[in-house]
Amino acid sequence: MVALADPARSEAVLVGVHDYVNLEGLPAVARNVEGLRQVLTDPAVWGLPASACTVISQPGDVGLVLDTVREKARRASDTLFVYYAGHGLTDPHTDELYLALPRSDREREYTSLRYEYLRRAVLDVQASTQRTVLILDCCYSGRALIGAMSADVQIADQAVVEGTCLLTASAETRPALSPPGETYTAFTGELIAALNDGIPGAPDLLDMDTLYRHLHGNLASKSRPLPQQRNRNTGGAYRHCTEQGRRDEGRRAGSSGLPAE
Repeated sequence: MVALADPARSEAVLVGVHDYVNLEGLPAVARNVEGLRQVLTDPAVWGLPASACTVISQPGDVGLVLDTVREKARRASDTLFVYYAGHGLTDPHTDELYLALPRSDREREYTSLRYEYLRRAVLDVQASTQRTVLILDCCYSGRALIGAMSADVQIADQAVVEGTCLLTASAETRPALSPPGETYTAFTGELIAALNDGIPGAPDLLDMDTLYRHLHGNLASKSRPLPQQRNRNTGGAYRHCTEQGRRDEGRRAGSSGLPAE
């Protein structure tokens, strides 16, 4: 039976880096994190308790992010939602993805968060989550789906955690986009709109593939970087309240929720 993920047994970690010492600033990222926090905690969308939605803005070191993700992965018994927005960097020797922190330097990869370490934090042996949604809004984020063992060997399934949906803002060779004059980055703007407003014509429970196709179609129609997705045994769905659902549950029409199983 498919049911909405229990917000009382779920946790979210939203990481945003908008100001840098050595890299170009990304002011939209700060708005990304706040907009997404509002959507996730909205009772008409998911209703995640404010105390269960942890925002890490401008993290000073890698340990803060990894320790927090590991702690929340152990605490959540239903769903763990992890989001990062900021600059994505690549290791020139291995092509691995690194997530930039405020003092990151392109020539010193050790000043950034290696994606593999984030993956391991989600994979923590003591984690009790049933499923995880991991979203990366950064340049070259599609590298999280590709192994670095060789240029032409893809081992995407090995890069994904069991019970996880990994959604990235761009392909492995493409930058993400923060359109001038827009409130959010291109990808997160579409994500927030889909969660907040719902997807026209979609069923009451939206699976991850439906959400992904919606984001892909909207971004393609605007000639913007295309998102990538990889699922592994998630069985996840997103709640979309119909007009009947609004009458029955007192929720607004067209609102969305978070993964269900």
